[in-house]
Amino acid sequence: MRRPELVNLAVLLLPFVGGTLALSRKAGDKIPSALAAKGYIIEYSRHAIRRRQEELADTPGIAVLRTFESDIFSGMSIETELLDADELAALPEVLNVWPNKLISLDASRDAPLATTVPTTFTEDASTNNSYRDPNAANHNITGVSRLHELGIFGKGVKIGVIDSGIAYDHSALGGGIGEGFKVAGGWDFVGDGNYPSDPAAPDANPYDRDGHGTHVAGIIAGKNEYWTGVAPEATLYAYKVFGAPGSFSSTEAILEAFLRSYEDGMDIISVSIYAANGWGDAVSVLGNRLVDEGLVVVMIAGNRGEDGPFTSDSLSVGRNILSVASVEAPTYSVPPFEVALTLPGASVANVTRFAYFPGSNFFPATIKDWPVIALNLDTTVSDDACAPLPAGTTPDLSQAVVLVRRGGCTFIVKQTNLQAAGAKYVLLYSDDRPAIFTSNTLDPERLGMITAEAGAAIIAVLAAGGSVTADFSVDPRAFEVVEVPNGGTPSQMTTWGGVNDLEFKPDIAAPGSNIYSTYVNNGYATLSGTSMACPYVSGIAALWISVHGGRDINGKGFARQLRQRILTSGASVAWSTGPLVDKTFKAPTAQIGNGIIDAWKVLQYQTRLEFESFALNDTQYFRRDHDVTIFNEGNETVTYTWGIKHGAGVEALGYLPSIGVTGFAKRLKSYVELEPLVLEIKVSLPQPLTLEPGQSRMVTASFSNPDTLGWNASTLPMYGGKVILTGDNGEQLSIPFFGVGADVRREVSPVIHEGYPILSTGPDDTPITSNTSISFNLGAQEFVRLVTRHAWGTRQLRWDIFEAAWTEGQWQYPPTVGENGYIGPVACWNLGQQGIPFDPAVHDANATFTMPEFNQGRNSEVGAQQNSWAWFGKLGNGSQIENGRYLLRFALLKPFGIPEASGDWEIFMSPEFAVTGRY
Repeated sequence: MRRPELVNLAVLLLPFVGGTLALSRKAGDKIPSALAAKGYIIEYSRHAIRRRQEELADTPGIAVLRTFESDIFSGMSIETELLDADELAALPEVLNVWPNKLISLDASRDAPLATTVPTTFTEDASTNNSYRDPNAANHNITGVSRLHELGIFGKGVKIGVIDSGIAYDHSALGGGIGEGFKVAGGWDFVGDGNYPSDPAAPDANPYDRDGHGTHVAGIIAGKNEYWTGVAPEATLYAYKVFGAPGSFSSTEAILEAFLRSYEDGMDIISVSIYAANGWGDAVSVLGNRLVDEGLVVVMIAGNRGEDGPFTSDSLSVGRNILSVASVEAPTYSVPPFEVALTLPGASVANVTRFAYFPGSNFFPATIKDWPVIALNLDTTVSDDACAPLPAGTTPDLSQAVVLVRRGGCTFIVKQTNLQAAGAKYVLLYSDDRPAIFTSNTLDPERLGMITAEAGAAIIAVLAAGGSVTADFSVDPRAFEVVEVPNGGTPSQMTTWGGVNDLEFKPDIAAPGSNIYSTYVNNGYATLSGTSMACPYVSGIAALWISVHGGRDINGKGFARQLRQRILTSGASVAWSTGPLVDKTFKAPTAQIGNGIIDAWKVLQYQTRLEFESFALNDTQYFRRDHDVTIFNEGNETVTYTWGIKHGAGVEALGYLPSIGVTGFAKRLKSYVELEPLVLEIKVSLPQPLTLEPGQSRMVTASFSNPDTLGWNASTLPMYGGKVILTGDNGEQLSIPFFGVGADVRREVSPVIHEGYPILSTGPDDTPITSNTSISFNLGAQEFVRLVTRHAWGTRQLRWDIFEAAWTEGQWQYPPTVGENGYIGPVACWNLGQQGIPFDPAVHDANATFTMPEFNQGRNSEVGAQQNSWAWFGKLGNGSQIENGRYLLRFALLKPFGIPEASGDWEIFMSPEFAVTGRY
C-alpha cells in the first residue's frame, strides 16, 4: 500500500514527484498539496462487494468513486480523509488496500544517434520513391524478418493497447475503427479533457490526442508501402486511459482497462506505463491474475537507467508479467536533405544527399535552395556561436540555413545567440562525438544536426570560395539508414532491477531506442524508451498465438508457457556505457534480463522449459536450488547438455558526503559510476539427459552461496548470468539468474542517510531540538517540516504522534489510537522533492494525506531526490491535535523487516515538545 505518486509513461522519465488524486477543483480554489493522498483501491471478495459498497457509500467522509465487479477482481475506488490505510485494511472482509495513484504521460521525441559518413547520391536519386524500411534492422536482429518470410503476421490475434488511445484513422493503422478494421474497438475511460482535474467522460471513442498510444500501436501492427510493424495482421483494441496531452490517469482507470480487456477477450495486453518504486501494487496483482486466466501481459521495465540499480517498475513486478527492457536499435533512420555544392568556376553543382538529425520535427519543405552560411570556416573552433554575434557583422540569416560547429557551450546558448542575429534554422555539425541531441535545446523544431564529416564537406567548399544551398523538400520517407555504434547493447535509459525484495526483473529486452512508428495527424515519429520495446515483444507474442492458438485452444496455462518461451529465447548482449561498448563483458541480467528476444526461437523451437524465477536473493536469504522441467515437444529424440555464462558484475553501493557526524552516507550508485567486474558464482549443473519425443523431466541447478568468495560485501556486489541448455538438435535456450553477494539488510544500514531525517520548525527552519514549542500559526510558518532521504526502498514509512511518556517498549503493530499512548498518525502536506515553500494564502492546508506511506522506492542520487513534508497539527482522523506535550516518532521499515518487531524499524524520536495552538 502506498499513497498516490506521480507515475511516468516511460518515453521520457521525469524525476519522481508527488501527484494529487482528488475530485475536480473550481476556479479560484487554493492549490492542493503536491501529494494529497485521499484515494484508495479496496479489494473485497466477490460475494461481499455489493453489501460493502452500500455500507461505505452510506459512511460519512467516504466517497465511492468506482466499483469493480469481476470474477478476478472485485472492489472499489474511494476517497476519504476519515480513515487511513491501516484502518481501511482492518474493515470487515477487506482483502487488500492500495493507493489510487496518479499516472503521468509525457511522450517526447528522443535523441537520434549516428556516426557514419553520409551517403552520396546522383541527382536522379532525389526522385527515387523506393523507400527503405526504417525498422528492417530491428526485425533482423530479433528474427521477426524470418517469420515474416514464412507469412506469419499475427492474423486473428487480439491485442489490447492500454495507453493514450490510438489515432485509428491513420492510413498505416487501417483508417478507421470497428469490425473489419485493424483497430476493431476499445473504450475511452477518461475522456479528452484534463482528467482527473476534469471529471472522467468515458465513451466508445478511444481516439488518441497525444501520440504515444498511436506510436505503440504502429510498432505492434502498423504497415504502409515501405514499413511494417511486428504483427501487421493482428487486431488492436484501444483502451484509452489518458485524455488531453499533459493530463493524468489513475490506478482505477488502469484497473478498469485491464478488466475490460479481459471481458473483451484479448489475447495480449500491452502496457507502457511505469511507476518507480520497486514494489507491487493493484495493477501488478491484477496483471498476474490475468496471466493466470490465459492473457499474455507485457509491460515496460522503465526509463530510469541513469539512477542505477534497484529502481524497478512497480506495475510489472508481478511474477508472471513480462517486464521488457530496451536495447539500442542497430540502425537509425534519419530524413535526408540535399545540398548543392558549387566550387568557384564550376558551371554545374555537385548535388549531394546528407542525413540530418532533426531536433524534433522535420525542417519544412519550404526551405529549398536556401544558402548555407557558416559563421566560421575553421572546423577546429570549439566555441562556434557561443558568444553573441557583433551587430552588423553578419549577413541576413533569416532566409539561410546557418551552419555551426557543435561544442563549447550548450545548444541553448548557440540558438540564443544565432536567433538574436536573425537566424531561424540552424544546422549543427558534430565534433568527434556521435551526432546526438540532448533535451538541452531552445527550439528543437528549428534545429538539426549533421555528422562531422558532412560538416567538413560543406565547410571545404565554402572555404574555397564556393557556394552551398540546401533543399529540405526531399521526401522525408526516403530515409538514410545509418549504423549506431552501440547498436544491440542496453539502452542507457533502460531501468535496472532487481526488485526491492530481490525478485528478478526485468525479464527480456527488445529494440526500444530510436524507433520509427505511427503518430497523430497521420504522421510518423521516432521515439525512444522501454515504451517502444514493450509493444515489440507484444507483437512477437501475437505471432506465436497466430500460429499455435491462444487460451481457447491451449488452455489458460498457455500464457505462462508463452512467457517462458519468450524469456528463454534471449541472447546476451555486450556491456556498454552509452556509446562505449566493452565486448569482454556481457550486460548484467539485472539490467537487461535474459537479453534480446529471438522470435525464431519463440515460434520454431521444439524444446520448452518450465521454471520459477532464478532469483538467488542475498547471502542471508540465499536460494540455493532451482528446478527446471525440460519438455521435448518435437518428433525426434534429443540429448541435452548444460552450461553456464556469467554476466558482468557490479558493485552497487557507494558513498556520498553527508551532513552527519561521519561525513558520508551509503547510497546506491548511478549508472555512470558502475563498472563491469568479474563476479562469478559456483553452480552445480544437471547431468546430460536424453528425452524421447513427448517426454519431459525435472532437474535441479544448485548455486553456491557467494559469501565464501571473498567479495567486498560492503559494496553490495550484484552478480548474474544464465544457465544454458543445448540440444543436439541445434536448439539452445537459457534461464537468467541474479543475486546480491551481501547481506542487504546489514550493508545498506542505515537506510536513512546520515544526517536525516531533518525536523525543523519556524520560518528559519530551527531544529526541533532547539524549538520544542509549536503554535501551528501557519502565517508565521510555525509548523513542523520533515526532510528525509533513504538508500533503499521500504515497505512502510511512518510518522506518528505519542504521549510524552511513551517508550519504544510499548510499540505494537498496527498501533491503535487511544491505546498504549498512541495519539495517531500525522496528516502531512507534501512539500515535494525540492521542499517547495508553503504559503497559506495560496495553498490549501487541508489538502493533506495521512501517514503511513507504503511501498516507497529509494531516493536517487540523480537529481538529489528527497522526501519532504509539513505537519500543521492535523491528525489522520481529520482533527487538530490538542494542546499538550507529545513525542514524534518517524520510522522506516528495514529491508525484509517485520512491522510487528520494533527492532526491524529505523527510528527517529523527537524530544518532548509542546503544542500551544492550532491553525
